[in-house]
Amino acid sequence: MLRPSRLQQTSSSPLPISKQEGDASRARLPVSAADAASTTANMQAVWVMLICLAATPGASASTCKGVAAIPGLPGVPGRPGSNGRDGENGHKGERGPPGQTEDQAELGEKGDAGLPGFPGKVGPKGPAGSRGAPGPRGALGRKGESGDYKTSLKSAFSASRTINMLPRRDQPIRFDRVITNENGHYENRYGRFTCKIPGLYYFTYHATSRGNLCVNIKKGKGNRGEKVVTFCDYVHNTYQVTTGGVVLKVKADESIWLEPTEKNSLVGIEGADSIFSGFLLFPDN
Repeated sequence: MLRPSRLQQTSSSPLPISKQEGDASRARLPVSAADAASTTANMQAVWVMLICLAATPGASASTCKGVAAIPGLPGVPGRPGSNGRDGENGHKGERGPPGQTEDQAELGEKGDAGLPGFPGKVGPKGPAGSRGAPGPRGALGRKGESGDYKTSLKSAFSASRTINMLPRRDQPIRFDRVITNENGHYENRYGRFTCKIPGLYYFTYHATSRGNLCVNIKKGKGNRGEKVVTFCDYVHNTYQVTTGGVVLKVKADESIWLEPTEKNSLVGIEGADSIFSGFLLFPDN
């Protein structure tokens, strides 16, 4: 490293000049040249101080001996540094005092009620509530009119056979002469009773025959029916009366009739009548 004395001699005195010659030359120079000489002297002083500080550890401006100089111009400001890290959260502050009511604005008068809104949607049906207590007993009603037995439900018939021809097998036996037909439920043209009042009925027949005779009592709707009971008698060349009866529960629009089998020697002559009868016992509620 160069010593400061040698650098100082080299930079500050490039040429040896005496004091008098220097003063005389400065006096002969114009004002601008004198300013330039002063500036050069100041720069030399700055260089001497910088070299002294760099060469001596712990050096300062007071330790460096040199010609006093005018301070230089301020340097260019440096760039801003980067943002520092976020600090830790501070402690929670104490609760402040409550606000003063006098700071609040005074309440105005209550306004008028607005128009009612639109009705909302119907909600889901809630569960059924518990059964309430029975109410008080009502007052007695007016006495009804007296009943009339003549207006009660009735159904009865009785018819005889006046046809001399033997009845056909598996066909209803016609009892063509009507003796009794209450409410007209028996049809003599077809030999059928058609129920109009559901309930319990009793049916019976009395048939005169001159030979073997088997009769089925049938029940059903339309032309088809089911056999309920069968009555048979067996005789040869003599007159005999066959009879039979049954209680049946009959529904509305069901029919009851008599029907012979292949043993069909039923006759209908004066003095030997064959009769089919029936009547209502108990109507359904």
